Amino acid sequence: MEDTLLRELQINIDRIKMSFNNTADLVIREFRFGPKKEMTLKVVYLDGIIDTTLLQESVILPLIETLNINKTQSQELINHVSNTILTTTNVKTTKSYQELLGAIIQGNAVLLFDGFHEVIIVEVTKWAERAVEESLGERSPKGAVLGFSEKAKTNINILRGIIKTEQFCVQRMTFGTMAKTDVFLLFINGIVDKGILKEVRNRIEKLDVKYVLEAKIVADIIEGKPKSFFPSTVSSDRPDSATSALFEGRVIVMVDGTPQVIIAPSLFAELFQAPDEYHVSYGRFSIRLLRFFSFLIAVFLSSIYASLDKHGKDRIPKKLYEAFFTKDEILPTVWEVIILNVILALFIDASFRVPKSAIFLISIIGAILLGETAVAAKLIHPVGLIVVGISSISALVLANKGLLGAVRTLEVSFFVIGYFLGTNGMFIGVTLLIMYMISLKSIGVPYLSPFIPFRYKELKDTLFRGDLKKLTNSKHSFPDDN
Repeated sequence: MEDTLLRELQINIDRIKMSFNNTADLVIREFRFGPKKEMTLKVVYLDGIIDTTLLQESVILPLIETLNINKTQSQELINHVSNTILTTTNVKTTKSYQELLGAIIQGNAVLLFDGFHEVIIVEVTKWAERAVEESLGERSPKGAVLGFSEKAKTNINILRGIIKTEQFCVQRMTFGTMAKTDVFLLFINGIVDKGILKEVRNRIEKLDVKYVLEAKIVADIIEGKPKSFFPSTVSSDRPDSATSALFEGRVIVMVDGTPQVIIAPSLFAELFQAPDEYHVSYGRFSIRLLRFFSFLIAVFLSSIYASLDKHGKDRIPKKLYEAFFTKDEILPTVWEVIILNVILALFIDASFRVPKSAIFLISIIGAILLGETAVAAKLIHPVGLIVVGISSISALVLANKGLLGAVRTLEVSFFVIGYFLGTNGMFIGVTLLIMYMISLKSIGVPYLSPFIPFRYKELKDTLFRGDLKKLTNSKHSFPDDN
């Protein structure tokens, strides 16, 4: 079917009805004007996603009050209506049928005049959305508490309120062959790394899907191939984190319909940072090191425990061995660790899935199963329970930065290596892990930067937070692989 609209109003209306499969919420309102009511106008929109008050006051009433015989006989009717009569902020005309359909889907009203193959698109959108609330994914005791919502325009409005400069740029792209979704590319001109911006844009433009429901599909194509269990992009639902990333020369990708933004590139050292660190003096030299040690504990503690049990029995005094490892428990140490990890993973997953009213019950059941009862029944060793508990808590410290998947993968891998190959095998595994991380890139930027390659000037905001004034005034740059 041709994309150009026809002059016959009824044919155009029939095409629209057929395209929308005669859906019940498609509204077609007819008006007649002229001295003998010989001219016909039809307003088409989807009910429920438009502002009916705005449509009535800024479109319908002005049309009824001002259209007259002199103008209706003129071939300049479309220009007169769009430029003089309508009082909405966004008005445009089109002859494209596909653009007309897209406008209706996006919550606009379309004005079709009989005898004209050009239509007027009026923005009267009113999407349902929740109020802007506190960030739930990255809670912070200090600093801004505002979080992003599901509507991209609302999120851009929030960032505009923080970044008051004309250099803040927003580029919109649309993806989806079946259902269209807007994807926004955000950056600050003059600060953004041009190479990163070009690479991110090139990767996103390769996205070819039927629809985009989640930002993850966009993040996957930005990360590229081969995939790594380490996150090479990071998501955030905090405007202050997004703003900080923009001022550091990064690129923000925002997908309409999701309350998180994608920040690229993402480096390993930055996964240990938190927003509240920039609002307090306490912990500026220690808190990130503590999180790094929690990463090491989560990855290696269980494997060290299993390795010592399997390969250190002859080298550890008997009393010390019985105090730390299985003495007369039913389960051997390796099975204690495996079963405890599985049960804890189930409880963590259940705590996110069950209704809030049932979380207290889950906590009680967990305390009964994994607490004193299991130890008293000699099913598990107390130290085994402590080891698994500390590992799990340490892993959860890093969960909001997307490191939980990497931690779990490494924890299982080193647990198997430690149990079968002992400490020598673990040293080899650590060496291979470091070599693997050195090879990783995030949008062409070395993942372990600024440590490898070593860049002294960029160390001021890695394992410790430097002076805020110097951080604010310093210029960030990223090494690339070219």
